[in-house]
Amino acid sequence: MAYFWPLIMTIIANAGYHLSARSVSSKVDPLFSVVVTYAVALIGSVILFFLSHHHTIITNVKQLNIASVTMGLAIIFIEFGYILCYKAGWSAGTTAVTVNMTMTIILIPIVILVFHQGFTVRNAIGVLLAIVSLVLMNS
Repeated sequence: MAYFWPLIMTIIANAGYHLSARSVSSKVDPLFSVVVTYAVALIGSVILFFLSHHHTIITNVKQLNIASVTMGLAIIFIEFGYILCYKAGWSAGTTAVTVNMTMTIILIPIVILVFHQGFTVRNAIGVLLAIVSLVLMNS
């Protein structure tokens, strides 16, 4: 169960995320919605950090690298992008799949070159099927 728990948690959280993003009021500024979203996330994260009994704040600050900053910047545009997609009329049923498949296809050469991860014929077939499914879902 320890292997699947993070996946299950992520799936459930993603479902809640996309249903929430799709339901953001059309009358609110999308960036203000992101500010409120991250205020809630900050408060929740701080509470979870202190409840988890991990290393001290100072120890963690010393171990930080630029990845935490770049991930934070990326998340702002991910949130804003999804809200704008839904406001533009994208379907909650296909938007996330389209974004995630496209992102995965874009990341393949990067992870091969930068992280030296393998890529097999089976993976190539999967990419081709993903491209076909993107075309079918969005046509």
